[in-house]
Amino acid sequence: MKVAQLLREEHRQILRALEILERMAYRKSHGEALNERDVADIIEFLRAYADAYHQGKEEAILFPALLMDADQKHFDKVCCMIFEHNQERSLADGLKEAVQTHSTKEFLFCANRLAEQTRAHISTEERVMLGLADSVFSPGEDQRVAGDLLTFERVWQESVLPHLLMRLDELELEYNQHPLALSESSQRRVHSRAS
Repeated sequence: MKVAQLLREEHRQILRALEILERMAYRKSHGEALNERDVADIIEFLRAYADAYHQGKEEAILFPALLMDADQKHFDKVCCMIFEHNQERSLADGLKEAVQTHSTKEFLFCANRLAEQTRAHISTEERVMLGLADSVFSPGEDQRVAGDLLTFERVWQESVLPHLLMRLDELELEYNQHPLALSESSQRRVHSRAS
């Protein structure tokens, strides 16, 4: 499997979580009380999977591999991606704090901003960084980097990841069955696809 394929699949899981987070924010903005365990679990998924696992492996494996050339031609692009990772971490921290302090306003801001910013980041990453990996890595380099990505945090992948993905499936079932659960940005995306 190629580097780009591996990371695109992880992006798909992150986008599922963002959709759930947006649906939670939509419900909250319409006066519904949220299940605290559900909110804690989606935050945990975003922190453990999207940040520590996915972005962690990009920062530990992919980005250094893209900087192996003597001139480090891609340094600015890599720095931009890391900067965006740090912004997403800050928003996830704000989201967690909003839940702990029961601040609806802060929860809605952080949830919507995190979803919006992470979607934009994924789009840029797929267009720029994964395209770069496809063009920069030789087949052998791509295979080596993909192998390193696959074995990153192997014990965590085997012991924790299956439970996180199973919980994501459960949350998706719960939050996708609500007929009015689409956030405004999701409604815009659905509307723009239909046009």
